[in-house]
Amino acid sequence: MKLNYAKLDPSGNITILVTSPVPREAQGAVASRLMADPGLGAEQVGFLEAAALPGAQLRLQMMGGEFCGNASISAAALHALDGGLAVGARADCALEVSGADGVVRCEIERESESGFRGTIGMPLPEGFEEVALPNGESAPLVRFPGIAHLIVPEDSLAPAEAEALLPGLCAKLGADALGLLLTARDGASMRPLVYVRATGSSVWEHGCASGTAAQGACAAMRSGRSAAFAVAQPGGTIRVRAEFEAGRVRALSIRGPVRLVRRGTLEL
Repeated sequence: MKLNYAKLDPSGNITILVTSPVPREAQGAVASRLMADPGLGAEQVGFLEAAALPGAQLRLQMMGGEFCGNASISAAALHALDGGLAVGARADCALEVSGADGVVRCEIERESESGFRGTIGMPLPEGFEEVALPNGESAPLVRFPGIAHLIVPEDSLAPAEAEALLPGLCAKLGADALGLLLTARDGASMRPLVYVRATGSSVWEHGCASGTAAQGACAAMRSGRSAAFAVAQPGGTIRVRAEFEAGRVRALSIRGPVRLVRRGTLEL
């Protein structure tokens, strides 16, 4: 099988977007092989498909059926580039994305020949709950469509403990994908570990957009007011904005950079 792909770098969260058609039933196996290729250095894989929803310009299907903000910004940037967006110009892209209901809108600004910055509306949380940790503490869990995120103080779990805990916890919680966010007590930084059940992959991501959205949603819920702040991660900083009204998060968005690394073709 010959595959055309694009490698993008959104906040260090290396993303491979497969632009060749791949049957949905084969995507998990293809993604696993791409993730295992050391030459790609991928943290996640998405597949670009034709959109079915009215108004959407393309569909992004993630390897585990989850929603991913960084991959969505990457797909929008690639679409804008192919549409001839000039350096210094902005464009709106309407996406259909796995794990999200309806059309997801992303504003893309082209900053350089290969660099972009995107702002994207994130799916709203489906629920909040507390999960017990092995040390007896509890940590907030934020559920989104297709993925949930557990916000854990960085001094509560060692990285090896997090890796051992995550697959079983993902199954127990019934999530398609689960992020464990080792977070500074002041919330200013985090190190995200993401497990995807469909591929059985655990990755220490350099940047996690949905994890950043979870941080913003949790902060708004706990404070009872809107929140906007930056979260430093190993690959860079992502900004989040959570609008809180009448006891709930009404809108959620993240903003971050993305860079096209290269396009290529692979034989699998």
